[in-house]
Amino acid sequence: MNTPLELTLTKIVPASTETVFNAWLDPKDLAQFMRPAPGMGAPTVEVDGKVGGKFLITMKAGEQELPHRGEYKEITPFRRIVFTWRSGHTVADSTVTLSFRPIDDNKTELTLHHCGFPSPESRDDHQGGWTVIVDRLVDSFSSPKMVYRTHSTDGR
Repeated sequence: MNTPLELTLTKIVPASTETVFNAWLDPKDLAQFMRPAPGMGAPTVEVDGKVGGKFLITMKAGEQELPHRGEYKEITPFRRIVFTWRSGHTVADSTVTLSFRPIDDNKTELTLHHCGFPSPESRDDHQGGWTVIVDRLVDSFSSPKMVYRTHSTDGR
C-alpha cells in the first residue's frame, strides 16, 4: 500500500480568523514564526501577498541559508490561502493550502495541507517543520512581543 506524499495539520489558534489569516501574508509576522526548528534565527522574508505574487523565505540554520520560494495561487480573505512551496526538499508542483475556520471571535481552526514530496523522508521532515512553525504561531498569540498588522488583499 502506498502512503500518499502529503501531510495535514490542524491546530486551534487563540486569535480571530482575520488576525491569523493576515499573519500568513505579512513578511514581518512570517519572520517571527516561520522557523521550523529550535535555535533557528529569524528568516529573511519577502512577500507580494496577492494572487500571482511571489514570496521568498530564507530560513537560517547557523551559517546555512535555506531558501523557500513560491507563488500565491489563491487568496480568499479570511478563508483560504494556496501557494506553491519550492525548496531543495520538495518537487516542482509542491503546494500548501491553509484553511481558516472561525470557532468564535478569538479562536480559529487552522488547517495546513501540504502535498508534493519526493520521498516519505521529505514529507516526514516537513511534518516536523510545519508542526514547529504552527506551534510557534499558536504560542505567539500569548506573547505580548508579537504585533499583527492588518493586511489588505486588494493592494491597499
